Amino acid sequence: MGKLEDVEAEKKVWESDDAWELRRAFMLAHYDDYPKIQLQCLSQLFINVTLLGCEYSESLMQKIRTMGAGIAASKDRTKSGNYVKASVAKKRQAVKPSDLEGASDEAKCPKIEKSPEPANSEAFNERLEQLKSSLAQTPHHLTGEQMMKAATNACLMKWYVKKVNQKVEIHIDRFVVFRHTFSQYCVDVNDCAINALIESILSCDMAVNDDGDEIRFNGVPADECYAKSVERRLLKIKSGIAGGPQNLKGLSTQLESVNMSLIQNAKKLEGWSQQLDLVTADLLIGSRILSSTECTKPAMASIADEMSSQVCQLILGGTINVVNSIKSHSSLEFQV
Repeated sequence: MGKLEDVEAEKKVWESDDAWELRRAFMLAHYDDYPKIQLQCLSQLFINVTLLGCEYSESLMQKIRTMGAGIAASKDRTKSGNYVKASVAKKRQAVKPSDLEGASDEAKCPKIEKSPEPANSEAFNERLEQLKSSLAQTPHHLTGEQMMKAATNACLMKWYVKKVNQKVEIHIDRFVVFRHTFSQYCVDVNDCAINALIESILSCDMAVNDDGDEIRFNGVPADECYAKSVERRLLKIKSGIAGGPQNLKGLSTQLESVNMSLIQNAKKLEGWSQQLDLVTADLLIGSRILSSTECTKPAMASIADEMSSQVCQLILGGTINVVNSIKSHSSLEFQV
């Protein structure tokens, strides 16, 4: 396969003619300078910067500007009118609790322009597949919010996050795609929600439900999206756990590989006793009441290792089931 044929094969079915013309010119200009996979990533970054107004680190922006010099200027993109740079567009912001105080019910719902409604759910489901493909190509060093912005903009879709206290609801176009109430101890609820959404999009089949008000992953309602995402990520680290140390440090390392952090919470009880909880992604994975003799630092470290080992064995068993919880210190728990 020659240079031209190789580049032509890179066109995606959802790419507009304008976007493809630019990306094609970029790839042809640098075909001999970079490995194919790196060139694919750079060409997508070029489109993200040029057409979508995405911003990256200064060194990367300079690299893209240098590589794209003369390419963007030589193409007339004004005829389509499909793209608006993020730097001049009105950005959608997550709703803050302070914004909703005293507001009417109508005012609490973000007002956004609706995308043209699909002729049927099947047509919109095809657009969801385009979203999955676009998200898979988005550079993963970006934040979750940046990845969703780039992917939805590329597919001409809209998304927004509505947050009231610890309850987060995410919409794509007019559909609810994620809904979860986090515990008061979860401090990064937006990141947890968006990361779970991205994992769900990349891992599951997506479709609009029969009622036409939700996008569901593998048929799971939006209220259970977060629990099932955490469950899948725990199963993804099964092989890593099997080949590594099954203690607190080993479990923590594996959890971090799937965007989950392991936290130890120690709560004082009556007398000298304490309650030690292990929590990850707002999921309670272990809890133990410590006697006064167990409340020393070395003893607690040993007990944390023991609890982590038990969690590792649970994951290796492969039959875990994560469900929503009403506990005050976590919003998820294992269902026995």
